[in-house]
Amino acid sequence: MPTDDRARVTATVRGSRRPLLPALGTWAFFLTFSGQGVRDLVGWWAFGVIAALSGVVLLLVFLYEGHRVPWRALPPVTTAYVVVCVLSIIWSQYRRETALAALLMLATSAAGVLLACGLSLRQLTDALSRSLEATLVLSLLLEAWVALVLHHPLIPLYMRDWDEVPISYYWVNGDLFNGGPIQGIVGNRNPLAFIALLTLLCVAVRWADRRVRPLGLVTWTAVSLLVLVLAGSATVSVALIVCAAVCLLLWLVRHAPPRLRPAILMSAAALGVALVAAAVGLHSQVTAALGRSTDMSGRWEIWQRVLDLWEKHTILGWGWIMYWVPWLPLFATLVVRPDGTPTMSAHNAYIEALFQTGVVGATLVVVLVVLLLYRSFRLALRYVDSDASVLLPALLMTAMTVQSFTESRLLSEGNWVLVCALGTWLGLHRLYERNRGDGEADGRGSSARQSHRTLSRRRRRAADRASCVGPGSGPAPGRPSR
Repeated sequence: MPTDDRARVTATVRGSRRPLLPALGTWAFFLTFSGQGVRDLVGWWAFGVIAALSGVVLLLVFLYEGHRVPWRALPPVTTAYVVVCVLSIIWSQYRRETALAALLMLATSAAGVLLACGLSLRQLTDALSRSLEATLVLSLLLEAWVALVLHHPLIPLYMRDWDEVPISYYWVNGDLFNGGPIQGIVGNRNPLAFIALLTLLCVAVRWADRRVRPLGLVTWTAVSLLVLVLAGSATVSVALIVCAAVCLLLWLVRHAPPRLRPAILMSAAALGVALVAAAVGLHSQVTAALGRSTDMSGRWEIWQRVLDLWEKHTILGWGWIMYWVPWLPLFATLVVRPDGTPTMSAHNAYIEALFQTGVVGATLVVVLVVLLLYRSFRLALRYVDSDASVLLPALLMTAMTVQSFTESRLLSEGNWVLVCALGTWLGLHRLYERNRGDGEADGRGSSARQSHRTLSRRRRRAADRASCVGPGSGPAPGRPSR
């Protein structure tokens, strides 16, 4: 069989099959957002094997289905931060742990890039939404089983042989019918509440995009709100309020005449700055209203001690490590919790980046967050009248930005996969619009056929790949419906 015929038959066979990447995207988001639950179930070594195999399968399916990564679409700031984390092996104070953390950073970054390059925005939204919904359902089922059947707190299964398990290591306390707080399969109320918030945002956008039935809307909204209430996370409560305000703003912009929109946006920005300033000035009252202590559950002490350490390695930091491992003497006694266990993070993404990667890394993280916020909101406002699906990046970035001030999770696991996916998707979208604009400009000076030829082969490939991110993109990967 000639080569061309063989390639044509192969393409036909591949096109007739249901793509696997959307399902793998759901699994990738579940594994990274709910990884602690998998670790508590099977242990760290088994989780490592599962994660490695999942990454290999994701890459093979990505290549088999004919996807590719347009290198010009990769977010440069995100890439630069990953490079800093990897290079920190050179100057790290704990090189073995940094090498492992750098490998994990590369893996999660690659997962986000592959998902963004292989799925349309709607497919990304669906994959994320399904994974988060599964986490919420499994969490409620586990909580109900512990409360109704087990009748005592559940410890991670790999800790069953331990003589004593500290309270903070418990998987589920079984307080579902006591009003909470609940931990769910992720073993921690704060990330569980954040997962519920992201689920709520995904469902809201899919409903606005007319891709969720009324029954699904009511069901998942009720489940998300139930978990939010039972988890009782102060940070996520603030993030929920901010996201609701952003939704209200986008609704007002959409229904306002174009001439009034700049005034609405400027007024909203001024009001937002005023509210943030008031919250800082009335810090004690705000924390009291949220039911938290003025030191934000001990975070002030953590931040102070971490900043004291940072002053010893200001420019490049101590070395990337992601989570603080308890077997290193540096972290074993840095901040000890009431049950005698060491704290595992700085509980602030920017202080974490400053400590681990110095001024260089922290600057990159700040620039990264600002750029993603700006580009996602710019896109949302540009298509607010025509396409509800493009609202999700702005809402997700809003939620993650609020969380980043009291948690370090922005830099690891599911949050980092999402950051890389959003950054790459926005890069693909810019590349798509740039190539489309070049094509239109060429078309004004010559015939359509000649203008098509003026695009280099590489740029045409990039434009084809980036076309999956145009607003209104349909469910088929890489082929938007216009």
